[in-house]
Amino acid sequence: MSGNARLSIGEFSRLTWLSPKALRLYERKGLLLPDLVDEYTGYRYYRRSQAERARMIALLRRVGMPLERVSAVLDAEEDRRRDLIEAYRVETTRAHERAVALLDGLADGPREDPAERAPKVQSRVAKPWTFVSRTLRTTAADLPSHIERTASALAQRAGTDIDRGAPLVVVYHGEVSWASDGPIEIRVPVRDDDAADGREPEGNEFFVDVPFGEVQFPTILRSFDAVREAAASGGYRPSGSPSEIYLDGDPFRCQVAHRYVASTLAGGGSS
Repeated sequence: MSGNARLSIGEFSRLTWLSPKALRLYERKGLLLPDLVDEYTGYRYYRRSQAERARMIALLRRVGMPLERVSAVLDAEEDRRRDLIEAYRVETTRAHERAVALLDGLADGPREDPAERAPKVQSRVAKPWTFVSRTLRTTAADLPSHIERTASALAQRAGTDIDRGAPLVVVYHGEVSWASDGPIEIRVPVRDDDAADGREPEGNEFFVDVPFGEVQFPTILRSFDAVREAAASGGYRPSGSPSEIYLDGDPFRCQVAHRYVASTLAGGGSS
């Protein structure tokens, strides 16, 4: 057999560690197309030279990379491919670290005093700031990767106008869960008002410092519940949507915040 002779799907499967079922899936997704499909029998044939691409798909899928990201890696130039793989490595490492922190907390068991488990809500005056942003829909399963990729794209767009001293903010305009998909708005701070998509004015907000192990769904929801409850009690009412605030560091820190205003009239309401 010549070095680049056509192989049946079974032969190519054994060569590349991919099952025929997987090969058909990647064909439908446009990731790995057969060199030839017999129009009468439907048999698929591949070239031996396609094996390297097939093995790359197998390895990326083994580490859990979603198919759409596999496609981006395969089609990228060498330098860009390294960047994409490194970005996924960072995301995966952070997710693993959060999972380990959460498991450590569960292993320690619940505290006796419910008050100790309640997030500590604080208040502050948030300064005005300008940002570039993008709104998208995502469920909880894809939320971390969407935040990472969108923030990276916005930072690239902002260029030298990005404000490195200010945090990344994710605003939740709708519910995000395993079944609900937002929408959410990702905001990257910039210094130049003319380059900005929007401006957040000065205002009062309640916030919670989220433990590292709880910066994931669904454990982070108790922080959202805490600030939402604070913003709707004590003569206040919520203003706008709740948000996650990501501050640089190793590991990074996360806060959940919700702005609030005083109720118009004690015991009254708007008409």
